[in-house]
Amino acid sequence: MSRKFFEVLDIKIDILSFEEAEDRLADLAEKDQKSIICTPNTEFIVKAQHDDEFKRILNQKSKMNLPDSFGVLWAARFLTLKNIHNKFWRAFLLPFIWLISIILLPFCSKKYKLPLKDKISGSDFIWSIARYASKNNKRLFLFGGAPTVAERAALKLQTDIYDLRVAGVFPGDMTIPTAKIIEAINRSKADILLVCLGSPLQEKWLDENLAKTCCNIGIGLGGTFDFTAQIVPRAPIWMQSVGLEWLFRLIVQPKRILRQLSLPKFAYLVLKEKLQQ
Repeated sequence: MSRKFFEVLDIKIDILSFEEAEDRLADLAEKDQKSIICTPNTEFIVKAQHDDEFKRILNQKSKMNLPDSFGVLWAARFLTLKNIHNKFWRAFLLPFIWLISIILLPFCSKKYKLPLKDKISGSDFIWSIARYASKNNKRLFLFGGAPTVAERAALKLQTDIYDLRVAGVFPGDMTIPTAKIIEAINRSKADILLVCLGSPLQEKWLDENLAKTCCNIGIGLGGTFDFTAQIVPRAPIWMQSVGLEWLFRLIVQPKRILRQLSLPKFAYLVLKEKLQQ
């Protein structure tokens, strides 16, 4: 499968439907090579603007970047709008169009599935990974999260997916020497490594250490174990489908407010880039 992508603020995002992403996962898993998969959201992209190593991993090392927020889909759509060539009218009208497009997002989110096709969150894609693993005799290793979170996520996955093999788990305690973490992974003989350390730590860890493990696939999944283990509730389906999952998370985890400041910053950077086109 040839790779097609769209750049959002200089970060490559793969143009894939959810089903095509599942096919790409299967293709990568069968290859005799190490493959990193990332799930960029708006926060990722903002961080990468000031972190060259993180940007390098996303653009050069990751074999698949899945759009993990409607904000990324919105940005791609806004950046492909027809340009206004007159500089005066562009400066006057674009901010207005930008604001209206943000306001309308919850009401017509399906209209924003171009040029990107689907929002593919790590919290949903982990189930695709698990289903693929169960059907193809692949072992998973879960690394990350607070103590017992990976165990609880593994139990939920194995309860819901018949014949899934979780070869091992390890908490996201970065005070433990990396050599011991790698030893545990290799002892498990796992095929696919799921890492939940938060960005950009998880991507940098995979870039530095995936080649030292027995796993062919390494994917960074942020806070997915918390959702899978049902420690943190996910937004209702209707809120997920209209791009308001961020609001629900802010309500249930108000301490995230500082992290959520990346959303207006991301929107401003998208407007700035469009004005410069």
